[in-house]
Amino acid sequence: MFKNYCSIIFRNLWKNKLYSLVNIVSLGVGIATIVWGFQNYRFCYSYNNFHKDNTSIFRVLTKSAGSDNLKGYCPEYLAQVAKNDFPVVTQAVRWDSRGLSVKADQSDPFSAYVHFTDPQFFTFFNFPLVRGSMQLNDHSTVLITETAAKKYFGDRDPIGKTLTFYSDEPYKMPLKVTGVLKDPPTNSSFQFELITNTDNQLKPDGSLIKHDDWEWFSDAIFLKLSSPAAAAKLGHDFAKYVPLQQSARQDIQLKSFTLQPLSEVANVFNMDNNALFARPSDSATYGPLILAILILLSACLNFANISVSQSNRRLKEMGVRKVMGSSMRQIVFQQLLECAFIVVIAIFLSAVLNNYWLPTFNSMFRNVKVEANYFSDFRLLAFLGVILVGVTLLAGAYPAFYVSRFNAANIFRGSVKFGGSNLFSRLLLGLQVAISFITVIAGVAFSRNASFQNNYDYGYEKANVIGVDLHDPAGYTAARNAFGNIPGVDKIAGTINNIGFSYSTVPLQAKGEKMESLFLRTGENYIDVMKLKLVAGRDFIRDGKGDIGKSMIMNENLAFKFGWKPEEAIGKQVSLGDTLIFTVVGVLKDFTQNTLFDPIQPLAMVMTDPAKYSRVIIRAKPGSLSSVFAETKAVWTKLFPMKPFGGYYQDELSAEAANVNKSIATIFSWFAIISVLMAATSMFALVSLNVLKRSKEIAIRKVVGAEDRHIFQLVMKGYSWIILLSAVIGCYSGYALSKLLMDMIFRINAGVSSSSLAVSFFGVLLICAATIGARVWMVLRTNATDALKAN
Repeated sequence: MFKNYCSIIFRNLWKNKLYSLVNIVSLGVGIATIVWGFQNYRFCYSYNNFHKDNTSIFRVLTKSAGSDNLKGYCPEYLAQVAKNDFPVVTQAVRWDSRGLSVKADQSDPFSAYVHFTDPQFFTFFNFPLVRGSMQLNDHSTVLITETAAKKYFGDRDPIGKTLTFYSDEPYKMPLKVTGVLKDPPTNSSFQFELITNTDNQLKPDGSLIKHDDWEWFSDAIFLKLSSPAAAAKLGHDFAKYVPLQQSARQDIQLKSFTLQPLSEVANVFNMDNNALFARPSDSATYGPLILAILILLSACLNFANISVSQSNRRLKEMGVRKVMGSSMRQIVFQQLLECAFIVVIAIFLSAVLNNYWLPTFNSMFRNVKVEANYFSDFRLLAFLGVILVGVTLLAGAYPAFYVSRFNAANIFRGSVKFGGSNLFSRLLLGLQVAISFITVIAGVAFSRNASFQNNYDYGYEKANVIGVDLHDPAGYTAARNAFGNIPGVDKIAGTINNIGFSYSTVPLQAKGEKMESLFLRTGENYIDVMKLKLVAGRDFIRDGKGDIGKSMIMNENLAFKFGWKPEEAIGKQVSLGDTLIFTVVGVLKDFTQNTLFDPIQPLAMVMTDPAKYSRVIIRAKPGSLSSVFAETKAVWTKLFPMKPFGGYYQDELSAEAANVNKSIATIFSWFAIISVLMAATSMFALVSLNVLKRSKEIAIRKVVGAEDRHIFQLVMKGYSWIILLSAVIGCYSGYALSKLLMDMIFRINAGVSSSSLAVSFFGVLLICAATIGARVWMVLRTNATDALKAN
């Protein structure tokens, strides 16, 4: 019996080679996309799930006065006192980082991001050792990853070699490499290359950090609890440490602590001062899954519609099978088995497609590594089993039951003839068309958003601006004088902080109200070099010290938060802590402080002493940016041969947003083309079947003188309303989905314009009309007499 079924399957597939190929390819693409969406979802929710004891590990988060946002940093001293004061805390570990210069023997110095932690870090977290040993108890050692080993030592064995930390400072620190760690996986909140003991971290002036007071903050503090259920109460009990911390620092005033389980560490996106990596956002998690479901659904609908359109050719086969004794159940089973065979081939095709698509997708975004191991991932194999059954039923059930329900006698009399105009087939086609509208609108909207953001006014001129980190303020004067002599340099400013690259967050107070704000310490002509716009008041006074430590310039957002109009803010007093009081002398027009992923926030700017400048900002003349950057690097090498060059372009801020926009637009554009092709294929097949059913009527109309447009209207009559209904549903759904995704990804975006909807609407309708028109044109080319003879 089974052999007979297989013979029939192969015979029918070979007999309808073209349509079989279309079905296999469309289902292969649909299954490839659903596997991509499923694996992407699994990747996003796999962060930190490889650590043992993850149910008993908690991160200590904080909140500051004037804000309800969670903070990632925490007083370092809490790790020690919590373990001593609360028996439920069995272990504590600190995690901190800073940028510094690192040099290996026989290599140039590198600007590196070094992480500092306690020896028990590796009892908390699972980061395997490739070779060597972990000796973090020894302060003279360092652990490196495989990537770092290649970076600093090439093909040489790094074990026993020396890395010099703070290589550009008088207080150089040579450390011996004792172990090589496996690179942390992409789905880890911890990303590092160099790890050493916490005691090896020094302040910028080279002095030791005091680990027994509340002044120093670590990037993260983790606690291991004997009873995870005690975490909520423990967070409340930590309130007794708040007064101790507030008395230690005026610029950071904590108001509460809370404990976050390790399983949730990667799931918080709006956390301030978070040095750990979060998983991809909800838009990046659910967006591909939703798109994949739409494409798979379109592929199933395509299969169903094509199968129905081809069923007319198998009427006699169905009749003969019924006369020979086949039951309806056997015929349905035969039809579903054929569909299942096609789905199996499509699954193998999806493996081939994803072998190319997934690496391409991974290359589009940072910190994304989606893989599909079809033959070794048991969860994926189980999912593919569900897909096999689900797609077989979804794509094959309607054609199978529809074909098998007809009476054999009616079939042989010729009174049964399928037409592509039955309501259910048209509804399936309409759903496909609606999916096409959704994907086309999304592709057009994100393409236009990319253009909008590329030309977006950030509120200052970031083009032609170069920033150079000095590492040491002592080199500012020499660097400024040397950079000023470079041809093509327009203006230069000194600063500590820089828009988008360096700032702090502080609690400011005015009118008895505390407000958390971004805080920039800048130089006397920083506003001029960055071409920020004042809406009230004045800039800091140049070549004078009257504004240092006394005057403040804020943005409109901060003025509004304090209840002032720009003009009203001038002359107001704003305090930072109990000792620093500033007078507002200017209000800046709101500008984008970071990237288009972030909202505009309250911001305050104060003037700092030139002796503290640790950064040079250079504005190049138009057309000179590249040459100025190259010459700046050359001058730096001569001035500071032992210091790595820390130069960057200011417009790097917009690079990630531009890349994300381009990638999303590309993905939607590809899938829009796929969904439109599927819909057009289904429409062509169903219209062909409808034309075949009405061939005699069309031939008679041609004989009696009907014009071509009348024939076109006749064929369109059964489809025009469903296409228009699909257009309405698809346009609304496409608008809502695109707007939702844009708002989730970008705080500043172009939205979905009416022109995007219009272009998509008329574009898809034109394709539908062209598809039907092509089939009608083929009919009009046939001879009416031949058609009448055939009937």
